[in-house]
Amino acid sequence: MIGSGIPTFTQVAHVALVVRDMAASVAFYERVLGFEQASERREGPPEARHPRQLVRHPDSGLVLGIHEPYERSHDRFDPQRTGLDHLAVTVVGVAVVLGTDRADMARSRGIRAAGVRQVLVRWRC
Repeated sequence: MIGSGIPTFTQVAHVALVVRDMAASVAFYERVLGFEQASERREGPPEARHPRQLVRHPDSGLVLGIHEPYERSHDRFDPQRTGLDHLAVTVVGVAVVLGTDRADMARSRGIRAAGVRQVLVRWRC
């Protein structure tokens, strides 16, 4: 706990993403970012009404919970709607993402580039 009595944490346990197609999403994270299956597809609690599958990145330890609701809205992503806007990751270098080999691999797998932004984050107190 921090001196003010506010509890703290040591790392993120997982990030849950609700998707339209669990199999396609799991395959994307495995193929493109090197995630590995951390669990089989399994049912969530009855009130959740959707199965989930966990994938884990071997280097960073980041775990994603990929969820696909039984009662889908069939919505497309909309950055103006409330909810998760994006998931940002840090890479060894921009060349890793923008390199020709990686770009060719992505295109050959039918992945459209949405663009890569370099962001410098500065904390100010």
